[in-house]
Amino acid sequence: MTWLGDQLGRIAEDMPERDLATRAFEAHHRRRRNVMALAAAVVVVVVVLAATVGVRALPGEPRAAVRPAQPPERSVVKVGVVASVESAPVFVALGQGYFKEEGLTVVPQIVSGAAAAAPELDLGRLDLAQTDYASLFRMNEGGKSFQIVSGLHRAAPGSFAIAVHPRSRTRTVADLRRKKIAVPNLTGLGPLALEAALKRAGLTYRDVLLVETPYPEMLLAMDKGQVDAALLVEPYVTVGRETGRARIVEDPMTRGFANLYTAGMSATDRWIRENPRTLAAFRRALTKAQHLIATDPRQVRDALTTYTKITGAAAAQAEIGTFPAELDLAELQRIADLARAHRFIARPADLGTAVAEGG
Repeated sequence: MTWLGDQLGRIAEDMPERDLATRAFEAHHRRRRNVMALAAAVVVVVVVLAATVGVRALPGEPRAAVRPAQPPERSVVKVGVVASVESAPVFVALGQGYFKEEGLTVVPQIVSGAAAAAPELDLGRLDLAQTDYASLFRMNEGGKSFQIVSGLHRAAPGSFAIAVHPRSRTRTVADLRRKKIAVPNLTGLGPLALEAALKRAGLTYRDVLLVETPYPEMLLAMDKGQVDAALLVEPYVTVGRETGRARIVEDPMTRGFANLYTAGMSATDRWIRENPRTLAAFRRALTKAQHLIATDPRQVRDALTTYTKITGAAAAQAEIGTFPAELDLAELQRIADLARAHRFIARPADLGTAVAEGG
């Protein structure tokens, strides 16, 4: 007797004759659907398990790849930065929490320039510091061992300026003879560009007096008559112009200095060797900030109001330049060539030793 016939016999006593076939076929189909669903579920489980085992058993897959990455060698990193538009990526990364995501507590410390930061790096008081490349080439030529670990800023027209007080009678660079000029440090890329501007006007450094003055204090120094002119960088160029405290005489970042890389991050050879994971984490966070800036420049303007203490209106007008995440060796060579042409360095710079691996 077939299974179907057996089903019909069992339910005949309780059902009217006309419903027997219908009910039996419904019971048969329900059972068949349940069996098929169970079989499909078993197939899915087997496929998933096979795929999982297959992934784990891929030939050549390193065991370390599935482990969490080792943490940075140090959690607190002291970073020397200049209070200018050039250091904006560091503060954007801080504001976005990118350093924290990498397990780092970055502590920015304001310095007047690369020349001032170098001794702090040497003594270990700073872990990383903003450099202007030309200064790094010169310091290494003098026996130091600093390396460029990442880029920061590239100049745009108007992001630097030789400025005087609006009441000054100085109209051209040639009028700066025997004048006092505020510069962040006596040496560096800024003074190098200033020297080139003086040379075009028929002057040399011997014809002027350079006065070391931090960027945030330059406008006040001109207000008080302590200096006659200043080598300004954004956002102070805009602040001086918009508040009527400065008149622009010339943009020094033109001609051979146009669109120059003006700032990057540096560290000592020893620190780099001892802290490879810390450096890698710092670079990842900084690069992430630079990529964000490339798509949303407003990030720079918002950050400027936090560490330079300027107004949002001034930040909105500032010439912010660009913030390349990748170093261009041809552009670094250009800086080295300018430094040598102006006798800032005596020998060709060795970019092979000046740029850290992965920089």
